[in-house]
Amino acid sequence: MISMQLPRIRHLPQAALQRRVVKRPHSALRSEKSSQRISNRVKSIADDYGDEDMAAGFLKSFTDHAFDSLDQQLRDSSLPNFLQDQLRNTLKDNCTCDVSKLTATVRCRNKTDALCKEFLPLRGHRAPANIEKRVSIDNPQQPAEVKIAPLQKSWTWQRSLNIIYDRMVRNMVNNTMNSDINKKSFSWLKLLSNSLAALQVQFLQAAMDNLNTMLENTSFSHKSQQALDAMSQEDRESYIQLRNGQRRKFITAQSHYRANLLMFRQTTQMASMLFSMFSNNCRFRAS
Repeated sequence: MISMQLPRIRHLPQAALQRRVVKRPHSALRSEKSSQRISNRVKSIADDYGDEDMAAGFLKSFTDHAFDSLDQQLRDSSLPNFLQDQLRNTLKDNCTCDVSKLTATVRCRNKTDALCKEFLPLRGHRAPANIEKRVSIDNPQQPAEVKIAPLQKSWTWQRSLNIIYDRMVRNMVNNTMNSDINKKSFSWLKLLSNSLAALQVQFLQAAMDNLNTMLENTSFSHKSQQALDAMSQEDRESYIQLRNGQRRKFITAQSHYRANLLMFRQTTQMASMLFSMFSNNCRFRAS
């Protein structure tokens, strides 16, 4: 009979075991520290200027910040100037909206502006890293086509918005007079605010995708009537079909661009309504 000798188990001190359990990756620790910094900044602004001023100031700052990010993409694009002007007017119409009837103080706006700039970085300011340029193979002399970079390759914008909205909701719920509201409302208000943050980022990203589609369909090489007459009937029909298809794609993308900006505006207004639920004049506030 063969006897097997089991390896001897070395018992570690309890303190050593605990140290092993709590060891975490550096990326997780950095993310946690960043989240805490954002939360602390929001709470500090709310403590200094009040929850209502903080919410109104941030939503206005965020709307302006989103406008700047999209406007940067337009300026970095290779779209013709007249098209840029049209798209910029659409952008102004939908980003310059009344997100709250409360007017934030100038000092509060300065703080919320700084918050956006620090934790919601704009795209396009570092052109070599963020912009991909492609030259037409058929016509190397044609100006390079600039492909617009995503709003964020990661989920930075949405993550930061979630933290900011969570902190604002927590402050507002904690400041209500009715403790029952605190327990019942925080969970669904947090879920709702996170959903609104996700929608805001998705609509902004969709608008940038629409700009990319418009870029892709303005780089088409247009032929003169003389060149068309010199082509065979089959080649001419194939060219016209391709040209008309690109025109349809451009018009569709332009329409979707307007729709996505409108949805961003409406979602931001919904966020404004959410954060105004606990204002002094709101009839839903506990007395």
